[in-house]
Amino acid sequence: MYYDYSFTIPANTAKSAPHTKAAKLTQGIIHRVEIVFPSGCAGLAHCVIREGLHQRWPTNPEGSFNFDSYNLAFNEFLEFTRKPYTLTLVGWNLDDTYDHTLEVRIGILPANVLMPAGPFVSSVRRITERLGL
Repeated sequence: MYYDYSFTIPANTAKSAPHTKAAKLTQGIIHRVEIVFPSGCAGLAHCVIREGLHQRWPTNPEGSFNFDSYNLAFNEFLEFTRKPYTLTLVGWNLDDTYDHTLEVRIGILPANVLMPAGPFVSSVRRITERLGL
């Protein structure tokens, strides 16, 4: 499953009073994160993603993602198992004239899809059944 959120950060949005948006997901494992910074952002639109009060991406709390005409994409393996299944998009915009809209995409799949049991587990299961364990 992929979730896609348009995240518009108004002009003159200070880091001290950021714009936020809830990204409602489902239980599973987050395996992919993408943030699209369109042309014109000029590095002035900043974005971080939080889970509760904890900043998930970028990992360093003082960091933020800010680019121009760039699709930031990375693989992840984050078990997302606690309700509410929500991340918070947090952004600020140092541009004094233009709003900037980022596209935030999050891929999440059930654990059994990303970690199938495979032949090893099947073999162990057959052996333990034969031994009556």
